[in-house]
Formats: sequence, structure tokens, C-alpha cells
Amino acid sequence: NSMPSERLEELEKIRVPHTVKHLPARYLDEKEYQMISGYVKELNIPAEWSEKSVVLVMEGAAHQAELYCNGQSVGIHSCGYTAFKADLSSFLKYGAVNRIVVRLDSRESLDIPPFGYVIDYLTYGGIYRPVYLDVREKIHFKDVFVQADDKKHARIQVEAEVTDNCTIRAWVMNSQGEIFARMEEQKFQENFHMHVPRAGLWDTEHPQLYILHLEILKYGQVMDSEEVRFGFRSIEMRTDGCYLNGSRIEIRGLNRHQSWPYFGYAAPRRAQRLDAEILKYELGCNAVRTSHYPQSHDFIDRCDELGLLVFTEIPGWQHIGGIQWKAQAVKNTEEMVRQY
Repeated sequence: NSMPSERLEELEKIRVPHTVKHLPARYLDEKEYQMISGYVKELNIPAEWSEKSVVLVMEGAAHQAELYCNGQSVGIHSCGYTAFKADLSSFLKYGAVNRIVVRLDSRESLDIPPFGYVIDYLTYGGIYRPVYLDVREKIHFKDVFVQADDKKHARIQVEAEVTDNCTIRAWVMNSQGEIFARMEEQKFQENFHMHVPRAGLWDTEHPQLYILHLEILKYGQVMDSEEVRFGFRSIEMRTDGCYLNGSRIEIRGLNRHQSWPYFGYAAPRRAQRLDAEILKYELGCNAVRTSHYPQSHDFIDRCDELGLLVFTEIPGWQHIGGIQWKAQAVKNTEEMVRQY
């Protein structure tokens, strides 16, 4: 972290998604990708961002990442399969060059899921999913959750940074921009319902999707907006099988790992989407299990579009560790539910 800027040229230049070790197609020793590595990025932060919220998001960094901003530790994230979100607002120098450093530990000796006992799959290492800065106004959305059912009702939960006199408005539209329902501007609230009677249902043969568009306003000015894509559907398990929108459905599914030859987990968007297409069109599946960890949003989004049911799970499946391990497993569950 104290390396002079001119010496950054000595480091290997990389692009994200990145793997810590390129590997042969057939035989390898899994210890080859188990190491501590460092990632460095210098970037100019505009002066006007001092009035904004600046959050760094790493969607996947395997497996334990400590983030530094200008030499100060911002936080540690102990899961290689969920996103690490860190508020950099109070650590940045505005109108100047800033240095972001990630210390990444990809060793399987870490006391976190899925590690411990025997792991029957390779876990690789690297910042292998997208990394970006999420820059918003101080008044902004933090999280939005849509729970929609087969009766065309959507229950919406909003988490946001707001002040007095903030208002909210929303509408539901299809991918072509046609509006199906609207909630007119009203005092900001964290929970509300919308009924969309003209909407179609999502199922494995007709995966109809809609977009909820939300806006926070203050004195008539839009401060932030957020969009969430979702489908109207109900699903339940009964003693005689799975029911989707009240009708029994035969599940035909496979497990999917996110690993690839040569570059491990570091597959780009087009490769993630291709896997979903193979499952649907070549293998005839209507479901997939993300064994054994949350996977790329690019893959999950394509499953939504194609009509693939997704069974997702926290990292690991065959081992339960000690107190610290269990606490991390609970945190992994919270992150998985919030992010997926």
C-alpha cells in the first residue's frame, strides 16, 4: 500500500474478471491458486463527488478480501461468492488521485465456508466478477425487494437514505417500456403494494418479466432512481411435488459449477449467459441448482429470461465448522438473500 506510484508499472496489468493463476486444462495441483495476492488501482475522484455517496462494489472476490483506501483499511469480506460493498465516502480524497488496494486470500485453510474437511470441487481465486463504483446522491436507494405472486400483486420493500420532505413514485413496465401500473408521487414509505392486473405470469414456458422503476424526489427533483426486474409467480412444495402458479410441474434440472478451463471462475458475461442457454436449449432443463454457492448475476438473470427455476444455496454442503465458521455462514445467508 506504500508503493510509490511510479513503481506500479512493475506490477502485472490485469483486466477484471481475473484469476490469480492460469491453469492447464487437464491436470493441476489445487495449491497453485492458493495464495495471498494484491490488487492495486489508482483513480481520480472528481471534487464534486464530495457531496455524493460513493460505494465500491466487488461482486465476487475469492475468498477473503481486505479493502484499503489511501492506506486505511475499509473492511474485510469473508465470502468469495457474495458481493462486498464498502462505503468509501469518508476515505476518499476528492479532486485528487486515490489508491484502492485489495489484499486477497485464496487459501483453502481459511476458517470460512465452504472450507474445512474435504472440498470436492476447485475453488480458484481472484477478483473474478465485476468491480465498480456506485456513485449516487446522499439521498439514495440502498436496496429494493419485490415479492410478487400469481394474483398479480407486488409487495415492495425499500431501504434508502432519505430526509424529511422526500417523496417516492413508482411504475411497473415491460421491457419495451409499456407501463402496466403506476403509483403516483406520495410521501416516502418503506413498504407498499402495487396491483398489476394486466400482467402475465412467469413460468418455465412463458417467462414473462416486468421492471419496477422507482424514484426518490425532494421538492419535485429526482434524487435517485432504481430498477428491479421481476416476475409474477407463486411456487410451493407439497407432499406430491412442486407447484408453480398452482399447477404441478415436473422439475428437470442439473447442478452447475461456475468454473471453466484455464481461467477458473473468471468467466465473462457472455460465458455466464451461455451456460444458462445450454441448460435450457441443449439439455432440456427447466431448473438448475447453483452448486454449491451463489453464482454470477449474469447467469441468474439469463435463467430468469429463459424460464429456468433456480435453487441457490450458501457456500459449502458437507462440513460445519466452529463458532466463527457458523457466524460467517449466517452472514453468507443474509447476503445471499439480500443480493439474490
